[in-house]
Amino acid sequence: MLNAILADDEPMIIKGLKKLIPWEELGIVIVGEAMTGRGLMEQIERKQPDLVITDISMPDGSGIDVIKEVQRRQLRTKIIFISAYQEFSYAKDALAFGAVDYLVKPIEKSLLLEAVGKAMTQLQEANEDQSSKGKLAVYEQKDKKTQLEELFDRLTQGDIRWEEAQSKFQALNSPFTDPCFSVLYVELAHVQLQDGRWGEHEKRLLVFAVSNLAEELVHLYGSGLVIQKGENLCVIVNHMRVEDDLQRLASEMRNKILFYLKIHVTICIGMPALSLQDIRQSYKSAVETMNYSYFEKEGMVLSWSQNERRGGEDQLLADAKHAVIKAVIAKEKQQVQELLVSFFEHAATNAIGRKESAVLIVHAMLTDLMEEMLAVGIDLQVSSEQRKDWQQRLHQFYRFSDLTDFITGLILDILEQVSTAGGSREAQQMKVIKEYIEEHYSENITLESMASQVFMNPYYFSSFFKKHTHENFKQYVTNIRMKNAVRLLLQTDLLVYEIAEQVGYHNPRQFSDMFKKSYGKLPHEYKSQIKG
Repeated sequence: MLNAILADDEPMIIKGLKKLIPWEELGIVIVGEAMTGRGLMEQIERKQPDLVITDISMPDGSGIDVIKEVQRRQLRTKIIFISAYQEFSYAKDALAFGAVDYLVKPIEKSLLLEAVGKAMTQLQEANEDQSSKGKLAVYEQKDKKTQLEELFDRLTQGDIRWEEAQSKFQALNSPFTDPCFSVLYVELAHVQLQDGRWGEHEKRLLVFAVSNLAEELVHLYGSGLVIQKGENLCVIVNHMRVEDDLQRLASEMRNKILFYLKIHVTICIGMPALSLQDIRQSYKSAVETMNYSYFEKEGMVLSWSQNERRGGEDQLLADAKHAVIKAVIAKEKQQVQELLVSFFEHAATNAIGRKESAVLIVHAMLTDLMEEMLAVGIDLQVSSEQRKDWQQRLHQFYRFSDLTDFITGLILDILEQVSTAGGSREAQQMKVIKEYIEEHYSENITLESMASQVFMNPYYFSSFFKKHTHENFKQYVTNIRMKNAVRLLLQTDLLVYEIAEQVGYHNPRQFSDMFKKSYGKLPHEYKSQIKG
């Protein structure tokens, strides 16, 4: 067996490296860990490892310092560097001093296997140890864990016959011996899409870290593995009894992810499968349960049993809607706010876990309110284009609570217009502001320049604008630009960079990023989807 030391100033990275490849199957024992350059050198002196995998940039002595010292002492230790930075100068220096390889975080399994294999080959050649040749054969085929992950992925997708899957499990000598299987579905897609901290590199690190945390916890409760499903994770838990407390496991997983990574994730528990053959049903019920997360707060643990919720009564929903409309016409602000809470509760119940149903119910209420206003002689002067924009925005909200906040703001704004009959000075100022933005969105409109148009100081203008639109000035301008970008994208043959210029972006990359944040897809992807 060969001895190895892992070193990184992030404990989570060390944990991840230990789980990433089958060290023992390769004939390697992890004999030490270090978090500083000096600590690593002390470990090398004491344990004389065959292999070191270390971050190139650590406190109290860099990886380059370590490899120089190894070379000076003429030790046989082979070193593989890892780094969060893909800097050519780093890689050049590392390889110049005899490093086996230089890998960029997050580490891909195949690249780490290749680098370790290269190190083993060099050790073999140096020692003329023919017995290590058998270990290198591991690199010519996928390791057992990877094959199990692929097999479970196919089982949950339903694209493999049970007889074939059973044969493969037997050939792999499956370690899953308990009778029950349950799926925990961990949602990461929303975190990656909405949180500005996560770029592509950070997203991969996020998946890597959450996978390691989940796998570590699963093994405390029994056995299992983690597979990636798009941007989300599917945790397979093999347990003894149907009544085992998976709620406790899921809650601990959520809490540790929040503690270590500072993010909220929703975890959905699928119904337990009494045999491996039924694992797809557990997966499907977990994914279906995720629909209910739209109506819950961030960071919830939800169970498949919520799919059995019964819908509400149509008449109660209709009564709640008419009560809101009546209160708006009567100009009863406090009553409107109270009745809206009741209406939203009925809307969520009647939607039965379906986001689209909830959006349609709320949009129908808003449409009916506008028609009732007109019927009693109050013209709110809302254009068809603005109504379409409202409808589009309702679909963009990720949580039902965000949608209800938006609708509540709109209706309170309508109530204010009803109360003032639309003739106030502020209403006229807002009309000027909105018209100016509609005409000049392609220019460099700033809060300061807009404030000067209506003779306000910027601080007051910011507060004034949010009071009347229920969103900040920058976001409002962005929404107008994105709305016009969609129009140009679908109705013209302009290229993306040309559309970017026409809606006020001189940097096409910035425009594409903002478009994806608004609609979930890059411009060309959005156009392809709409036009088929």
